[in-house]
Amino acid sequence: MATAAGNVPVADLILQQPSVEDWQRDTDDALRNDLKASDLDPGVLDLELLKLTTYPKRSKQSPAPGKHDESWHHPGGNFRQSPESPEPLKGFLGTPYRGRSYHLEPIKKTPGWHRPGQFHSFPGEEEEGDEDDEDEDDTRQGEDAKGDDASMEQILALVTQLYGRVERSYNAYLDVVEVEPTWPRLLNLDQTSEMFEWATQVPDGKGGFMEYPPHLKVIPDEDDVGLLKIFDKLGLLETQWIISPFIPDSWWGDIIEKGAEWVIKRIRQKTGDVTAWANQDPNFKALESYNESHRKTATDVSEGRNLGLLGDWYSDRRFAEQAFTGTNPTTLVNIAKTPGNLLQEFIDTAERLGYKEWHKRLSKAQSNPESLFVQDHRHFREAFGAAPDEELKHQEPGSELNWACAAVTLFELHQDGGLHPVAIVVDYKISMKESVTIFNNRLEPREPVGGGAPIPEEESDWPWRYAKSCAQVSDWMRHEVGVHLTRAHFIEEAIIVATRRTIRMDSIIHTILSPHWYKTLSLNAAARTTLVPQVIKDLVGISPEYLQKYVLYEFENFDFVKHYVPNDLKERGFPNTAEGLAAPKYKNYAYAKNMVSMWAVIRKYVSAMLLTTYKKETANADISNDTHIQNWVKEIRTNGRIKSFPDINTLDALTDALTMCIHIAAPFHTAVNYLQNFYQAFVPAKPPAVCQKLPASLDELKSYTEPELINALPIGRERQWLLAVQVPWLLSFKVADERSLIKFAYSQSRNYRSGFGKKARAIRTISGQLHDDLNKKLGPEFVLTSQGMDKGSIPYMVLDPNVTAVSILI
Repeated sequence: MATAAGNVPVADLILQQPSVEDWQRDTDDALRNDLKASDLDPGVLDLELLKLTTYPKRSKQSPAPGKHDESWHHPGGNFRQSPESPEPLKGFLGTPYRGRSYHLEPIKKTPGWHRPGQFHSFPGEEEEGDEDDEDEDDTRQGEDAKGDDASMEQILALVTQLYGRVERSYNAYLDVVEVEPTWPRLLNLDQTSEMFEWATQVPDGKGGFMEYPPHLKVIPDEDDVGLLKIFDKLGLLETQWIISPFIPDSWWGDIIEKGAEWVIKRIRQKTGDVTAWANQDPNFKALESYNESHRKTATDVSEGRNLGLLGDWYSDRRFAEQAFTGTNPTTLVNIAKTPGNLLQEFIDTAERLGYKEWHKRLSKAQSNPESLFVQDHRHFREAFGAAPDEELKHQEPGSELNWACAAVTLFELHQDGGLHPVAIVVDYKISMKESVTIFNNRLEPREPVGGGAPIPEEESDWPWRYAKSCAQVSDWMRHEVGVHLTRAHFIEEAIIVATRRTIRMDSIIHTILSPHWYKTLSLNAAARTTLVPQVIKDLVGISPEYLQKYVLYEFENFDFVKHYVPNDLKERGFPNTAEGLAAPKYKNYAYAKNMVSMWAVIRKYVSAMLLTTYKKETANADISNDTHIQNWVKEIRTNGRIKSFPDINTLDALTDALTMCIHIAAPFHTAVNYLQNFYQAFVPAKPPAVCQKLPASLDELKSYTEPELINALPIGRERQWLLAVQVPWLLSFKVADERSLIKFAYSQSRNYRSGFGKKARAIRTISGQLHDDLNKKLGPEFVLTSQGMDKGSIPYMVLDPNVTAVSILI
């Protein structure tokens, strides 16, 4: 059993619930003194910079809401040459230069300049230390790593460094062109609408393009010579292929015939455990042993621990828990709310396959299926553009064959809160008659106990474990690509671009939303050019074309209003109030309980902020007649392609829409992002693809034992294993203190320095109330909610206001 400092079993540390006293003490310690400058929320600082006295005064009173009149504001922002020369200095896009200069040396393009090992450092890195030496070391390390003996640690470090540099290069570019500037300035709508252009395509690195949902146009037109030079000098053209050359040739090339030879070697090096492998065949005990001694650095909210450190990581309990408190806690839906007659299919299938007891139970529940829930991936083939019975598989050039699956998992939610998996359709094709379906041998969930000890009966149930792995493969795809990337990152980006094109920077809407945009655009640009085309496509079992279609499908089918937290829970068959969720049946759905409370607190804040500009008596008319707001709605629906964005004609409608924008950027993204390392870094617990052909019949599945499940995992595939481990770790870095939601509220309550007028005082008071709601209400409440789950549950504190990110930062 793995132990930590003081010989405390790691499992005990993982399952140790927080206390309200400890949480409050840690929070109070962090905020005991006045806010330090280094901890000031950067989004709040940006708002303050827009109000500095160096900015020009308004030439006349601001127009009334609904009147489109930009004449009151001098175009160009804060910096001017002199009173005698009122015209601002011209820079990119014809707007005034903001006073910061970059000295960009041209890249020396030698023959084959884009090949492995010939990458160039990015400007602006001097701030982080002596980068010249590090660049030489990185390049040399990259060249050394091309050999067959490159270590996993070396390549992991390189991938992390390279992706970090891709992000920094986009940060630098969007800084230079003033989209995400270090020194923000007040611009008028003509300027921002010109800066924030739409795009729907990104180069694929092969001379073609990949289609993406509407996003910020980052790559300049060829006739925009100035911007194109900067884009080139920052090395952004190279990011399309910057990761792959640093992974050893042997990891990209020949198919490895010896199966798990690489993993065996690594396990022996780390543990010295030679006897763990019988006849050179890998097994799960050895993988668990390897995981205990070879965990990632503690940079995430779980301090580097992962699910594989629990002895029962494979159990029905840990499998079911993830639907409530894992990385993807928003896809469980009551079976009565799914399309078609899915329950009848399960009933008929149970009868056809001889599962008599399950047939009896499901038939009885048919008249009132309120306790039956599913994770339903039947839509995958439609979303991919595949035939209804098509085998989902793909092999990248020089790589190995991967399979994907469209699993459907049926759960029963018991009155005491236990969520129990009933049946799994391994890969739904046309109907269950054409698919392989298996039912659980255990009719009831086990009595919850602490400790996370192994469960021999479940450990050796290999056919059921294989089916659960297939369900996790489907959930990996839906979570990583559909929910996290598309419905968090890309939906929020469309909102940002549309807002910057239609809403004035002095508007209360901009004031409310802009702190929740910090660095999101540059991060998304890096994801489009690097993470998806170079990493995700090599992990999943579908082609890049299908992957691209799936992203577009999830974006186009996102219903903005139905995903408001109260609406989403109701649509999926759950109570949508704190009172309803207080029933014992829902005690383990901590995500829902936390998010209902978080939504109410954010909505209260947004409503109060809007009332600093609008009067309750006239707000509906003012909003309905405001051309900026109506143009905003139109822009989001048309160019942003979020067709379900609501009409905004009332104060309530505007409050809900803005609350949703913050919800996506802050708590929702936090929930689906920051637990990835815990649940996914131990690859067997949640693999991204199946590495062997799926079973063709239930009889074949029932014949499976440990080797078949091992062979379905990416063991022996160094590159795929490396990326499957590295991606969740890379995306799970704990939020910096100054970028948490609670620090944002604290910063704004202490540092809103726009004067001592009525509005400024109101914003300080409102922000202080938000801080109190997060600190005194939600923090302790979330601790108690986590404590209230079943004994031995994995604590759920990812939405702790101290670690909830204020924006999509990673």
